[in-house]
Amino acid sequence: MSLLIFTPTYGDGPRAEMMASVSQQTYRDYVHEVSYHNPFPGLKMANVVAQYKWAWEMALDGGYDALLTIEHDMVLPSNAVQKLWDTNAGVVYGVYMLRHGVPTLSAWRYENNKSLGMSLSLYPAELKAAIKRGWAQVSGVGWGCTLIRREVLERLTVHSNDDDAGDLAFATDCVRAGIKQIARFDVPCGHYHESGELLVIGKDGGVVSRVYALQNVNANVGGQTVAMKKGSYYSIPVDVAFELSRAGYVKVTNDDDSQQEAGEREQPDISAREMAVNPKAATRKTRKQ
Repeated sequence: MSLLIFTPTYGDGPRAEMMASVSQQTYRDYVHEVSYHNPFPGLKMANVVAQYKWAWEMALDGGYDALLTIEHDMVLPSNAVQKLWDTNAGVVYGVYMLRHGVPTLSAWRYENNKSLGMSLSLYPAELKAAIKRGWAQVSGVGWGCTLIRREVLERLTVHSNDDDAGDLAFATDCVRAGIKQIARFDVPCGHYHESGELLVIGKDGGVVSRVYALQNVNANVGGQTVAMKKGSYYSIPVDVAFELSRAGYVKVTNDDDSQQEAGEREQPDISAREMAVNPKAATRKTRKQ
């Protein structure tokens, strides 16, 4: 059984911390490909999509059993690859904080077989149960630390909707195709912000508040002013939401949407592939495209 780990990058290349975290993995049967396949000029989202199309081709043409995408600014725990590999699902995610806007978990709630949910950061009760269990069925999302089985690679392709990185389109395709997606909350990954700050999942698991603005207000969120308009929803840090709620500016709506504990939902069994693995030694190589 073999695994292709694929890291797209550009410019000066991947962070040394990411490379070190991959080299320290307990699972050894892999090849690590660091790719500079950026066919379009400039920092365009089209290059990101092209990178993952390239990863698909490499995994399929190379006869690999699975593809693991790891972004160049991630830091993985040493047992991450092993836990992802041992999980009985077509797509398996390590979890991390998304860095655009208010940091939220990359694990998005599974709603149905038609569309994506929202980040589990907005559902404290379900998130708490998922963290306690160590995993949860999700609807995606992200390429940061994502294992994709060969049968999924053969069934789906990479494409972009609305000039995104292709991850939202891929997660949506998985949901609609009935492909099981699991997030491993026992595989928490660090994610470097563009500022150089390492975003980690805190003790609260990455909870944020979803609020409904009761009146127009300018709120200070992370040192930036956010103009909230009456009648609109926003995702903001819990402490900011608490203060705005006390002042009567917003209503916190998380609890309105999470009355049912995640443990009460039907959850898939992952024990079938939770087994002792005796991985064979493999030569790891890093190539530039």
